[in-house]
Amino acid sequence: MTVLYWLRNDLRLHDNEALTALPTGTTALLPVYCFDPVALGPDAYLGLPRTGPHRLPFLLETLADLQRSYAALGSGIHFAVGRPEEVLPALARQLGAQLVHTSTEHTTEEEDAEAALVDALPPQAALRRFETLTLLHPTDLPISIGQLPFSFSKFRFDVAAKMAVRPPLPPPRQLPPLPTGFVPAPFPTAAILDSQLGQSALLLVSPEPRSALPVLGGGEIAGLARLHDYAVERHLIGRYDDTRNYMLGEAFSTKFSPWLANGSLSARQIWAAIDGYDATHGARSKGALQLRLELLWRDYFRLLAHKAGPDFFRWRGLRGQVPKPVQPDRAVFADWAAGRTGNAFVDANMRELTATGFMSNRGRQNVASYLIHDLQQDWRWGAAWFEHQLIDHDAASNWGNWKYIAGTGTDVRDTAFDVAQQARRYDPQGRYVRTWSK
Repeated sequence: MTVLYWLRNDLRLHDNEALTALPTGTTALLPVYCFDPVALGPDAYLGLPRTGPHRLPFLLETLADLQRSYAALGSGIHFAVGRPEEVLPALARQLGAQLVHTSTEHTTEEEDAEAALVDALPPQAALRRFETLTLLHPTDLPISIGQLPFSFSKFRFDVAAKMAVRPPLPPPRQLPPLPTGFVPAPFPTAAILDSQLGQSALLLVSPEPRSALPVLGGGEIAGLARLHDYAVERHLIGRYDDTRNYMLGEAFSTKFSPWLANGSLSARQIWAAIDGYDATHGARSKGALQLRLELLWRDYFRLLAHKAGPDFFRWRGLRGQVPKPVQPDRAVFADWAAGRTGNAFVDANMRELTATGFMSNRGRQNVASYLIHDLQQDWRWGAAWFEHQLIDHDAASNWGNWKYIAGTGTDVRDTAFDVAQQARRYDPQGRYVRTWSK
Protein backbone atom coordinates (compact mmCIF):
# COMPACT_ATOMS: atom_id res chain seq x y z
CA MET A 1 0.00 0.00 0.00
CA THR A 2 1.25 3.48 -0.95
CA VAL A 3 0.37 6.32 1.43
CA LEU A 4 0.77 10.04 0.86
CA TYR A 5 1.33 12.18 3.92
CA TRP A 6 0.27 15.81 3.50
CA LEU A 7 2.49 17.77 5.88
CA ARG A 8 0.87 20.88 7.34
CA ASN A 9 1.44 22.34 10.81
CA ASP A 10 2.65 19.00 12.16
CA LEU A 11 6.35 19.26 11.30
CA ARG A 12 7.72 16.74 13.80
CA LEU A 13 8.29 13.03 14.40
CA HIS A 14 7.36 12.98 18.10
CA ASP A 15 3.69 12.79 19.14
CA ASN A 16 2.45 12.43 15.59
CA GLU A 17 -0.50 10.08 15.13
CA ALA A 18 -0.43 10.59 11.37
CA LEU A 19 2.83 8.60 11.40
CA THR A 20 2.13 6.10 14.18
CA ALA A 21 -1.23 5.17 12.58
CA LEU A 22 0.25 4.12 9.24
CA PRO A 23 -1.32 0.79 8.24
CA THR A 24 0.86 -2.27 8.80
CA GLY A 25 0.66 -3.00 5.07
CA THR A 26 2.23 0.31 4.06
CA THR A 27 4.97 -0.48 1.55
CA ALA A 28 5.71 3.10 0.46
CA LEU A 29 5.23 6.50 2.06
CA LEU A 30 5.55 9.86 0.35
CA PRO A 31 5.54 12.85 2.72
CA VAL A 32 4.54 15.98 0.77
CA TYR A 33 4.84 19.62 1.75
CA CYS A 34 2.96 22.10 -0.42
CA PHE A 35 4.02 25.73 -0.53
CA ASP A 36 0.47 26.93 -0.95
CA PRO A 37 0.17 30.24 -2.84
CA VAL A 38 -2.85 31.09 -0.68
CA ALA A 39 -0.96 30.64 2.60
CA LEU A 40 2.05 32.49 1.23
CA GLY A 41 0.06 34.99 -0.78
CA PRO A 42 -1.53 38.35 0.02
CA ASP A 43 -4.14 38.76 2.73
CA ALA A 44 -7.58 40.24 2.05
CA TYR A 45 -7.10 43.40 4.13
CA LEU A 46 -3.58 44.74 3.61
CA GLY A 47 -2.42 42.86 0.53
CA LEU A 48 0.71 41.66 2.33
CA PRO A 49 2.20 38.14 2.24
CA ARG A 50 0.48 36.16 4.97
CA THR A 51 3.70 34.28 5.65
CA GLY A 52 6.03 37.20 6.15
CA PRO A 53 9.74 37.93 6.57
CA HIS A 54 10.13 36.29 9.99
CA ARG A 55 7.91 33.23 9.68
CA LEU A 56 9.15 32.24 6.23
CA PRO A 57 12.81 31.66 7.19
CA PHE A 58 11.69 29.92 10.40
CA LEU A 59 9.48 27.64 8.30
CA LEU A 60 12.33 26.89 5.90
CA GLU A 61 14.64 26.04 8.83
CA THR A 62 11.93 23.78 10.24
CA LEU A 63 11.45 21.94 6.96
CA ALA A 64 15.20 21.52 6.47
CA ASP A 65 15.43 20.00 9.96
CA LEU A 66 12.48 17.71 9.25
CA GLN A 67 13.97 16.61 5.95
CA ARG A 68 17.15 15.52 7.74
CA SER A 69 15.10 13.62 10.33
CA TYR A 70 13.09 11.84 7.65
CA ALA A 71 16.24 10.92 5.75
CA ALA A 72 17.71 9.37 8.91
CA LEU A 73 14.64 7.10 9.07
CA GLY A 74 14.93 6.00 5.45
CA SER A 75 12.38 8.42 4.01
CA GLY A 76 12.32 11.92 2.53
CA ILE A 77 10.03 14.83 1.67
CA HIS A 78 8.62 15.91 -1.68
CA PHE A 79 8.37 19.71 -1.91
CA ALA A 80 5.79 21.20 -4.25
CA VAL A 81 4.61 24.73 -5.00
CA GLY A 82 0.85 24.71 -5.55
CA ARG A 83 -2.56 24.15 -4.02
CA PRO A 84 -2.76 20.86 -2.06
CA GLU A 85 -6.08 19.97 -3.68
CA GLU A 86 -4.26 20.00 -7.03
CA VAL A 87 -0.84 18.61 -6.08
CA LEU A 88 -1.96 15.66 -3.95
CA PRO A 89 -4.64 14.17 -6.26
CA ALA A 90 -2.15 14.27 -9.13
CA LEU A 91 0.42 12.42 -7.03
CA ALA A 92 -2.20 9.92 -5.86
CA ARG A 93 -3.04 9.11 -9.48
CA GLN A 94 0.61 8.96 -10.53
CA LEU A 95 1.60 6.62 -7.70
CA GLY A 96 -1.65 4.70 -7.25
CA ALA A 97 -1.85 5.78 -3.61
CA GLN A 98 -4.70 4.32 -1.56
CA LEU A 99 -4.49 6.65 1.45
CA VAL A 100 -3.65 10.26 2.23
CA HIS A 101 -2.81 11.04 5.86
CA THR A 102 -2.87 14.55 7.25
CA SER A 103 -3.33 16.57 10.43
CA THR A 104 -6.72 18.23 10.50
CA GLU A 105 -7.04 21.97 11.07
CA HIS A 106 -9.87 23.84 12.76
CA THR A 107 -10.07 27.17 10.94
CA THR A 108 -12.26 27.91 7.94
CA GLU A 109 -9.83 28.18 5.04
CA GLU A 110 -7.89 25.13 6.20
CA GLU A 111 -11.09 23.12 6.59
CA ASP A 112 -12.15 24.23 3.11
CA ALA A 113 -8.82 22.98 1.74
CA GLU A 114 -9.47 19.57 3.31
CA ALA A 115 -12.95 19.43 1.78
CA ALA A 116 -11.58 20.43 -1.63
CA LEU A 117 -8.96 17.71 -1.39
CA VAL A 118 -11.58 15.06 -0.59
CA ASP A 119 -13.54 16.11 -3.68
CA ALA A 120 -10.46 16.04 -5.92
CA LEU A 121 -8.88 12.73 -4.84
CA PRO A 122 -9.29 9.74 -7.17
CA PRO A 123 -11.83 7.10 -6.07
CA GLN A 124 -9.20 4.67 -4.78
CA ALA A 125 -7.60 7.22 -2.41
CA ALA A 126 -9.17 8.12 0.95
CA LEU A 127 -8.23 11.02 3.23
CA ARG A 128 -7.59 10.16 6.90
CA ARG A 129 -7.38 13.12 9.27
CA PHE A 130 -5.65 13.06 12.63
CA GLU A 131 -5.80 15.39 15.62
CA THR A 132 -2.16 16.26 16.17
CA LEU A 133 -2.47 20.00 16.83
CA THR A 134 -4.64 20.24 19.95
CA LEU A 135 -3.85 19.49 23.58
CA LEU A 136 -7.22 17.86 24.25
CA HIS A 137 -8.35 15.31 21.72
CA PRO A 138 -11.70 16.58 20.35
CA THR A 139 -13.17 13.06 20.35
CA ASP A 140 -12.53 12.92 24.11
CA LEU A 141 -14.68 15.99 24.78
CA PRO A 142 -17.70 15.24 27.03
CA ILE A 143 -19.76 17.53 24.77
CA SER A 144 -20.13 18.09 21.03
CA ILE A 145 -18.32 20.99 19.36
CA GLY A 146 -21.70 22.63 18.86
CA GLN A 147 -22.18 22.69 22.64
CA LEU A 148 -18.86 24.43 23.31
CA PRO A 149 -19.65 27.23 25.78
CA PHE A 150 -19.11 30.89 24.88
CA SER A 151 -17.05 31.22 28.05
CA PHE A 152 -13.50 30.11 28.67
CA SER A 153 -14.22 29.66 32.39
CA LYS A 154 -17.08 27.30 31.63
CA PHE A 155 -14.89 25.42 29.15
CA ARG A 156 -12.11 25.18 31.71
CA PHE A 157 -14.20 23.94 34.63
CA ASP A 158 -17.12 22.16 32.93
CA VAL A 159 -15.31 20.58 29.97
CA ALA A 160 -11.52 20.44 30.28
CA ALA A 161 -11.59 19.52 33.98
CA LYS A 162 -13.48 16.34 33.08
CA MET A 163 -10.85 15.22 30.56
CA ALA A 164 -7.40 13.71 30.69
CA VAL A 165 -4.64 14.85 28.37
CA ARG A 166 -3.38 11.93 26.32
CA PRO A 167 0.35 11.18 26.76
CA PRO A 168 2.55 12.17 23.80
CA LEU A 169 3.28 9.41 21.31
CA PRO A 170 6.87 8.22 20.78
CA PRO A 171 8.58 8.97 17.46
CA PRO A 172 8.81 6.22 14.84
CA ARG A 173 12.06 4.27 14.72
CA GLN A 174 11.79 3.70 10.99
CA LEU A 175 9.59 4.88 8.14
CA PRO A 176 8.46 3.11 4.98
CA PRO A 177 10.60 3.95 1.94
CA LEU A 178 9.67 6.39 -0.76
CA PRO A 179 7.74 4.95 -3.72
CA THR A 180 10.03 3.00 -6.03
CA GLY A 181 11.45 5.14 -8.80
CA PHE A 182 9.97 8.40 -7.47
CA VAL A 183 12.47 11.25 -7.13
CA PRO A 184 11.18 13.93 -4.72
CA ALA A 185 11.43 17.56 -5.77
CA PRO A 186 14.29 19.25 -3.88
CA PHE A 187 14.07 21.65 -0.99
CA PRO A 188 13.37 25.13 -2.42
CA THR A 189 15.16 28.27 -1.42
CA ALA A 190 13.37 31.48 -0.52
CA ALA A 191 14.50 32.91 -3.87
CA ILE A 192 12.88 30.03 -5.76
CA LEU A 193 9.64 30.47 -3.83
CA ASP A 194 9.75 34.17 -4.54
CA SER A 195 10.16 33.63 -8.29
CA GLN A 196 7.58 30.85 -8.58
CA LEU A 197 4.96 32.63 -6.49
CA GLY A 198 5.70 36.09 -7.86
CA GLN A 199 5.91 37.73 -4.45
CA SER A 200 8.66 40.31 -4.31
CA ALA A 201 7.57 41.21 -0.77
CA LEU A 202 9.01 37.98 0.66
CA LEU A 203 12.19 39.66 1.86
CA LEU A 204 14.20 38.11 4.69
CA VAL A 205 15.29 40.30 7.59
CA SER A 206 18.61 40.35 9.44
CA PRO A 207 18.96 38.91 12.98
CA GLU A 208 18.23 41.41 15.75
CA PRO A 209 20.50 41.27 18.84
CA ARG A 210 17.79 42.81 21.06
CA SER A 211 15.35 39.99 20.30
CA ALA A 212 13.71 38.18 23.21
CA LEU A 213 13.65 34.95 21.22
CA PRO A 214 16.33 32.33 21.97
CA VAL A 215 18.79 31.84 19.11
CA LEU A 216 17.92 28.23 18.31
CA GLY A 217 16.33 28.30 14.87
CA GLY A 218 13.39 26.37 13.51
CA GLY A 219 12.67 22.67 13.71
CA GLU A 220 11.79 19.86 16.07
CA ILE A 221 15.33 19.46 17.41
CA ALA A 222 15.50 23.13 18.37
CA GLY A 223 11.99 23.06 19.85
CA LEU A 224 12.78 20.04 22.02
CA ALA A 225 16.02 21.69 23.11
CA ARG A 226 14.13 24.80 24.23
CA LEU A 227 11.58 22.70 26.10
CA HIS A 228 14.30 20.73 27.90
CA ASP A 229 16.31 23.82 28.73
CA TYR A 230 13.31 25.74 30.06
CA ALA A 231 11.58 22.95 31.94
CA VAL A 232 14.43 20.66 33.06
CA GLU A 233 17.78 22.44 32.95
CA ARG A 234 16.73 25.80 34.37
CA HIS A 235 13.49 24.81 36.15
CA LEU A 236 11.82 27.97 34.84
CA ILE A 237 8.28 26.62 34.97
CA GLY A 238 8.12 27.33 38.69
CA ARG A 239 8.63 31.06 38.26
CA TYR A 240 6.61 31.44 35.09
CA ASP A 241 3.66 33.09 36.81
CA ASP A 242 5.95 35.72 38.32
CA THR A 243 7.73 36.62 35.09
CA ARG A 244 5.20 36.03 32.29
CA ASN A 245 4.24 39.72 32.06
CA TYR A 246 7.83 40.91 31.74
CA MET A 247 8.87 42.27 28.37
CA LEU A 248 12.66 41.93 28.08
CA GLY A 249 14.85 38.81 27.92
CA GLU A 250 14.44 35.28 26.58
CA ALA A 251 13.55 33.69 29.94
CA PHE A 252 10.56 35.78 31.07
CA SER A 253 8.21 33.51 29.10
CA THR A 254 8.54 30.06 27.55
CA LYS A 255 8.94 31.20 23.92
CA PHE A 256 7.54 27.81 22.89
CA SER A 257 5.03 29.50 20.55
CA PRO A 258 7.08 29.55 17.30
CA TRP A 259 7.53 25.77 17.46
CA LEU A 260 3.95 25.19 18.60
CA ALA A 261 2.61 27.27 15.72
CA ASN A 262 4.06 25.08 12.96
CA GLY A 263 3.78 21.87 14.93
CA SER A 264 7.47 21.14 15.42
CA LEU A 265 6.55 20.93 19.12
CA SER A 266 3.22 19.60 20.41
CA ALA A 267 1.05 20.94 23.22
CA ARG A 268 0.98 17.45 24.75
CA GLN A 269 4.78 17.40 24.94
CA ILE A 270 4.68 20.65 26.90
CA TRP A 271 1.93 19.32 29.17
CA ALA A 272 4.02 16.20 29.84
CA ALA A 273 7.01 18.42 30.68
CA ILE A 274 4.84 20.30 33.20
CA ASP A 275 3.80 16.94 34.68
CA GLY A 276 7.48 16.05 34.97
CA TYR A 277 8.23 19.36 36.68
CA ASP A 278 5.42 18.79 39.18
CA ALA A 279 6.61 15.24 39.88
CA THR A 280 10.15 16.47 40.55
CA HIS A 281 9.35 19.60 42.51
CA GLY A 282 6.37 18.45 44.56
CA ALA A 283 3.16 20.45 44.87
CA ARG A 284 1.96 22.16 41.74
CA SER A 285 3.38 25.66 41.48
CA LYS A 286 1.50 28.74 40.34
CA GLY A 287 3.80 28.82 37.32
CA ALA A 288 2.82 25.30 36.29
CA LEU A 289 -0.87 26.06 36.77
CA GLN A 290 -0.64 29.24 34.70
CA LEU A 291 1.20 27.50 31.89
CA ARG A 292 -1.44 24.76 31.79
CA LEU A 293 -4.11 27.47 31.69
CA GLU A 294 -2.51 29.08 28.64
CA LEU A 295 -2.34 25.76 26.82
CA LEU A 296 -6.06 25.37 27.51
CA TRP A 297 -6.69 28.89 26.12
CA ARG A 298 -4.90 27.84 22.93
CA ASP A 299 -7.17 24.81 22.63
CA TYR A 300 -10.27 26.87 23.40
CA PHE A 301 -9.55 29.27 20.53
CA ARG A 302 -9.06 26.34 18.15
CA LEU A 303 -12.30 24.67 19.20
CA LEU A 304 -14.15 27.98 19.13
CA ALA A 305 -12.91 28.63 15.58
CA HIS A 306 -14.16 25.19 14.59
CA LYS A 307 -17.57 25.86 16.13
CA ALA A 308 -17.98 29.41 14.79
CA GLY A 309 -16.69 28.76 11.26
CA PRO A 310 -16.47 31.91 9.10
CA ASP A 311 -18.05 34.00 11.91
CA PHE A 312 -14.79 33.64 13.84
CA PHE A 313 -13.12 35.97 11.32
CA ARG A 314 -15.99 38.36 10.65
CA TRP A 315 -16.49 41.96 11.77
CA ARG A 316 -19.50 41.35 14.02
CA GLY A 317 -19.34 39.57 17.34
CA LEU A 318 -19.96 35.90 18.04
CA ARG A 319 -22.79 37.01 20.31
CA GLY A 320 -24.12 39.55 17.85
CA GLN A 321 -22.06 42.43 19.25
CA VAL A 322 -21.63 45.44 16.97
CA PRO A 323 -18.05 46.72 17.09
CA LYS A 324 -17.32 50.27 18.14
CA PRO A 325 -17.47 52.83 15.30
CA VAL A 326 -14.30 53.09 13.23
CA GLN A 327 -12.67 55.87 11.25
CA PRO A 328 -10.59 53.85 8.74
CA ASP A 329 -7.44 55.74 7.82
CA ARG A 330 -4.55 53.97 6.12
CA ALA A 331 -2.08 56.67 7.19
CA VAL A 332 -3.07 56.25 10.84
CA PHE A 333 -2.73 52.49 10.51
CA ALA A 334 0.67 52.82 8.79
CA ASP A 335 1.96 54.96 11.67
CA TRP A 336 0.75 52.34 14.16
CA ALA A 337 2.40 49.52 12.19
CA ALA A 338 5.69 51.42 11.95
CA GLY A 339 5.75 52.48 15.60
CA ARG A 340 5.11 56.17 14.90
CA THR A 341 1.96 56.83 16.95
CA GLY A 342 3.66 59.04 19.51
CA ASN A 343 2.75 56.66 22.34
CA ALA A 344 6.18 55.45 23.47
CA PHE A 345 4.94 52.16 24.92
CA VAL A 346 2.93 51.20 21.83
CA ASP A 347 5.68 52.33 19.46
CA ALA A 348 8.34 50.30 21.26
CA ASN A 349 6.26 47.13 20.94
CA MET A 350 5.56 47.73 17.26
CA ARG A 351 9.25 48.30 16.54
CA GLU A 352 10.10 45.05 18.31
CA LEU A 353 7.54 43.20 16.20
CA THR A 354 8.91 44.56 12.93
CA ALA A 355 12.52 43.86 13.89
CA THR A 356 12.06 40.37 15.36
CA GLY A 357 8.65 38.91 14.52
CA PHE A 358 7.92 38.62 18.24
CA MET A 359 6.08 40.61 20.87
CA SER A 360 5.18 39.73 24.46
CA ASN A 361 1.60 38.80 25.26
CA ARG A 362 1.31 41.96 27.35
CA GLY A 363 2.49 44.02 24.41
CA ARG A 364 0.12 42.33 21.96
CA GLN A 365 -2.90 43.15 24.11
CA ASN A 366 -1.90 46.78 24.52
CA VAL A 367 -1.08 47.57 20.89
CA ALA A 368 -4.29 45.86 19.77
CA SER A 369 -6.36 47.86 22.24
CA TYR A 370 -4.66 51.09 21.17
CA LEU A 371 -5.34 50.47 17.48
CA ILE A 372 -9.00 49.60 18.09
CA HIS A 373 -10.11 51.80 20.97
CA ASP A 374 -7.77 54.81 20.75
CA LEU A 375 -7.12 55.06 17.02
CA GLN A 376 -10.53 53.64 16.00
CA GLN A 377 -9.19 51.43 13.24
CA ASP A 378 -10.49 48.13 11.88
CA TRP A 379 -9.34 45.30 14.15
CA ARG A 380 -9.02 43.01 11.14
CA TRP A 381 -6.24 45.22 9.77
CA GLY A 382 -4.33 44.64 12.98
CA ALA A 383 -4.92 40.89 12.85
CA ALA A 384 -3.68 40.80 9.26
CA TRP A 385 -0.56 42.81 10.19
CA PHE A 386 0.19 40.35 12.99
CA GLU A 387 -0.32 37.44 10.61
CA HIS A 388 2.25 38.98 8.27
CA GLN A 389 4.79 39.82 10.98
CA LEU A 390 4.56 37.19 13.72
CA ILE A 391 7.04 34.34 13.69
CA ASP A 392 4.57 32.39 15.87
CA HIS A 393 1.37 33.21 14.00
CA ASP A 394 -1.42 30.74 14.71
CA ALA A 395 -4.70 31.61 12.99
CA ALA A 396 -7.03 30.63 15.83
CA SER A 397 -4.98 32.27 18.60
CA ASN A 398 -4.19 35.43 16.63
CA TRP A 399 -7.66 36.15 15.32
CA GLY A 400 -9.29 34.92 18.53
CA ASN A 401 -7.26 37.35 20.64
CA TRP A 402 -7.90 40.27 18.27
CA LYS A 403 -11.60 39.45 18.25
CA TYR A 404 -11.58 39.45 22.05
CA ILE A 405 -9.85 42.87 22.32
CA ALA A 406 -12.30 44.26 19.75
CA GLY A 407 -15.21 43.11 21.93
CA THR A 408 -16.50 40.80 19.20
CA GLY A 409 -15.52 37.45 20.72
CA THR A 410 -17.21 35.62 23.55
CA ASP A 411 -16.99 38.50 26.04
CA VAL A 412 -19.57 41.28 25.96
CA ARG A 413 -17.67 43.60 28.32
CA ASP A 414 -15.64 46.65 27.25
CA THR A 415 -12.16 45.28 26.57
CA ALA A 416 -10.27 48.56 26.17
CA PHE A 417 -6.90 48.79 27.96
CA ASP A 418 -5.61 51.84 29.80
CA VAL A 419 -2.32 51.81 27.88
CA ALA A 420 -0.71 54.56 29.97
CA GLN A 421 -1.46 52.66 33.18
CA GLN A 422 -0.21 49.43 31.62
CA ALA A 423 3.09 51.11 30.69
CA ARG A 424 3.56 52.38 34.25
CA ARG A 425 2.83 48.93 35.66
CA TYR A 426 4.82 46.74 33.29
CA ASP A 427 7.65 49.07 32.28
CA PRO A 428 7.92 51.31 35.38
CA GLN A 429 11.53 52.29 34.78
CA GLY A 430 11.15 52.63 31.01
CA ARG A 431 13.77 49.99 30.23
CA TYR A 432 11.65 48.33 27.57
CA VAL A 433 10.80 51.62 25.86
CA ARG A 434 14.46 52.67 25.86
CA THR A 435 15.52 49.31 24.43
CA TRP A 436 13.20 49.76 21.45
CA SER A 437 13.39 53.54 21.19
CA LYS A 438 14.61 53.29 17.61
